Amino acid sequence: MKRPAGGPFRLMLVELSPDAPQRLFRTAAYPFLMGLARACGWRCSWCVLGVRYDPTVRYMLAPADLGRLRTEAARRRPHVIVLNEWLPREQLAALRRAGGSRTVYSPMDDDLHSLGDFIRRRIRRVEEPRLDGPGLLDAIRPVFRRRILNRAPWAAAPRYNIVAGARCSYRTPAAANPFFRRLRVPQPTMGCSFCDTPMRRPPTQDPAACAAAQVAAACRERPAGGGELHFNLVGSELWLRLEDFTQALLRARARGAELAFMPRADELLAGRAALRRCLPLLARRRLAVRLYGMGVENFSESENRRLNKGITAEQVHEAAAFIAETTRRWPGDFRFQSGTMSMILFTPWTSLQDLLCNARNIARCPLICPYFVLGQRLQLFPGRPITLLAERDGLLAPARRDRFYNSGCIISFDQQEVPWRFRHPEVALLWSLGRRICAGHGRSIPGDPEAQAIAVLLDRYAGPDRDPMPLFVRAIGALARRPGTGSLDELLRSLLPATSSCRRGP
Repeated sequence: MKRPAGGPFRLMLVELSPDAPQRLFRTAAYPFLMGLARACGWRCSWCVLGVRYDPTVRYMLAPADLGRLRTEAARRRPHVIVLNEWLPREQLAALRRAGGSRTVYSPMDDDLHSLGDFIRRRIRRVEEPRLDGPGLLDAIRPVFRRRILNRAPWAAAPRYNIVAGARCSYRTPAAANPFFRRLRVPQPTMGCSFCDTPMRRPPTQDPAACAAAQVAAACRERPAGGGELHFNLVGSELWLRLEDFTQALLRARARGAELAFMPRADELLAGRAALRRCLPLLARRRLAVRLYGMGVENFSESENRRLNKGITAEQVHEAAAFIAETTRRWPGDFRFQSGTMSMILFTPWTSLQDLLCNARNIARCPLICPYFVLGQRLQLFPGRPITLLAERDGLLAPARRDRFYNSGCIISFDQQEVPWRFRHPEVALLWSLGRRICAGHGRSIPGDPEAQAIAVLLDRYAGPDRDPMPLFVRAIGALARRPGTGSLDELLRSLLPATSSCRRGP
């Protein structure tokens, strides 16, 4: 379709909004692009399609949704269409034809450091002095006006990502960790060894005020009768400066929202007094605090040192006790979904002793869901310190056709996991058992002898609320006594009572 000559520059922002709200990526720049367009006299629209979350982060629109998007592009005829998720080549081509437009993939998520450069290189070469300043985000009034194109109910209640700092500020000298001392890690300092969170700050001179301005702008644009808004606050500095952020929210007249923070356990403990002072102030404006994404990651001292987490088991238990106490004292105003404290239970180096240590500590921590963590393993990605360590120890594996796995670390269609193997073969069997328990939650599945055997074992050995950890500990003991066990089926047979009536494999 041909676009009429002349007229203002037109920009169309496309958000594919998954039904798993924590899986919404690369839209943090959209309110600023909307605000900049308004300041520059451009025409900019932000349209949303609700989609079902795909762990591979490779989306293909249903024909009806592609038709809706093409109709919107034909109506608006934008010069550039920005997408937060990449589509198959044929769908991109159809979208370009509908609007006569150029399509651009937005790579920015947490890090808006390159926003000005992205606008000039990918959207439009424009002489706009504010794009070069250290206070770019402070100079733009964000706009949160979205148009939903289909009837996906979750798309109308998004979880906005508010960026106002580096996601994590934790760093230690690589040389201080004996596992990494002789490795050529990319940088002299590192955070968690499995992570590559950039330390660059986005272009704002006052992160607390910048984040408050974004929250307040979205609250002002809330439709009449709209409910509570939800925000993920990206930037550890916001938690460390919670009182400054609270005062900025009060000055900006924000109200009726949930503010989700992701502090480390040690950061939570350091901020307890500030949180106690802020909760009553926030509650008066119907502003609730939620914690999410808090990782242990492992209770074994040696495993956690390899992960370079820098948090002790006692800090985790102290943080869990504080969360439970604060949730009781401030119901509705302080939120933490029980069972969502995360772990990396299996790594290439995991031993039976590591798993026993973790099982004992998981039993002490009611904020950890055993069914969930039994299915969690480390994911390796190229260039990260933990990947270099696995390579040095000979624990990388050839590429294999395995069931796709995403622990939550894969956020882009082009990310490639580096496969690895277990140093201890018996732990590989426990990973198979843990994965089956996690996937089936102990349900007996007709025609699946392993699932049936696990269901029988849970009936016999599970703890209160069908806790699978007693069975898992029993399996650890069985492998310690019989280290030559060769398969999951053999392990299950050794655990089944002799009188079991469940159907077994041949």
